[in-house]
Amino acid sequence: MLNRVLQIANLVTLLGLSPQEGSGAPSVNESNTPPGLRSTRLTRRDVLSIQNAQLFLEGEPFAEISFNKYDLFWQLYDQLAAGQSLNSQNPLVQAQDKALRNLQQLGFKTIRIFALPWGPAGPESYANPEERRNLYAALDKTMELCETHGIRVVWSLAAATFTDTKLDVAKGWIYGEEQERELVSNPESRGRKLLYRYIDETVARYRDRKAVLMWEISNEVTLQADIGDANRVYNGERMPTLREVARFFDEVAKRIKAADPVRLVTSGGSNMRESQWHLHLGQGWKIDTFEDQFKCFELLYATSAVDVIDIHSYPDNKPGYAILGADDKKMWLDNKGYLAIAKRLGKPLIIGELGLRAVAKSDNKFWDEAPDYFESFDDTKAARPWVVKTLEDVIQAGVPLSYWWCYQSDNPSEQKNRQRFDIDLERNPELVSAVAEANRRLKAKLCPKH
Repeated sequence: MLNRVLQIANLVTLLGLSPQEGSGAPSVNESNTPPGLRSTRLTRRDVLSIQNAQLFLEGEPFAEISFNKYDLFWQLYDQLAAGQSLNSQNPLVQAQDKALRNLQQLGFKTIRIFALPWGPAGPESYANPEERRNLYAALDKTMELCETHGIRVVWSLAAATFTDTKLDVAKGWIYGEEQERELVSNPESRGRKLLYRYIDETVARYRDRKAVLMWEISNEVTLQADIGDANRVYNGERMPTLREVARFFDEVAKRIKAADPVRLVTSGGSNMRESQWHLHLGQGWKIDTFEDQFKCFELLYATSAVDVIDIHSYPDNKPGYAILGADDKKMWLDNKGYLAIAKRLGKPLIIGELGLRAVAKSDNKFWDEAPDYFESFDDTKAARPWVVKTLEDVIQAGVPLSYWWCYQSDNPSEQKNRQRFDIDLERNPELVSAVAEANRRLKAKLCPKH
């Protein structure tokens, strides 16, 4: 979902990191954590855990289909950056509080959020002492709101953003000395060292909060592996290999666990490209087989400190993602296929992003393939059958944890887009109720005694 988020974010000039920035960042540890944020040290029973390959929460089997609320923290941080107070009179605070209250009343217990400012602003918000105050104030408020409504979060740490990338409104993306390849492949890079400092302080600050369900490394780093030209340069940026991504996941997961030994770590890694294994071998965009795709997941997760295999799934009008069968005919890698891969590797599967892309009628090829599809989530009559079908596929496969993209965007540029992804109780209650009903059915299937 990274590219879609980039499209809806406000384009402001964002500062990159110089070699000196972040070198003197004061520690944010338990001794200087605000008293209201301290709590008793949690045990593995208090948090999401794995027992016999099943997810448990507070000693009971746990399963859920819920929502991404990607801009929950972003809206709060942006208010502080604009000089506004995060008090109960702030309309954006009220909007986030309302969204969480709605979700809680519908029976949802968890959400997934991006917990670092968008894009290049993320690392800068930590490296710059002035902005760091806003970072932690917004995170504190995020935790406060979630705990008020009994909501826990999959906390995406946005680890892959710690590069020298800048965004200039006039010039676009500007890639500096350290790019994605350097961050991912080199533990001694400036970006990696700053990332580790950020993880150490942030995880230590919030590890005793029940509102943290589990830690996520970053968003869709797998989609950056082995793409571009022969030198893996894509749109001017140096990209890593899949093996380098695997090592990055393992090293970052170990760093997170050093600060919080009891919580699970997921990658946020998305599905693989349909040609991922062939791209990794340098053989171009030849479509993978099922076993090729398995090799990708095996490389990433078989011996990794990452506990949970994460995919992102946007099937649209397809049954899944196209790969080659044994007879070289097209087959579909669907939720059951991904679950089979995860079981072979002995780790739970979650769908960090589950959704559908509303498609404008101007996309003639798509509409020729699916004439009964939908152009906007505002057309609930057309959208609902596709939403229900997508949710039903998750239930039938038995994937224990999924997050629909997404609930109630408060981003003005998103709201102007007819093909916007978010749904909420006011605009399209029938679609939200479909997710809530799917959540109840999944729990009944996977946790029947609870």
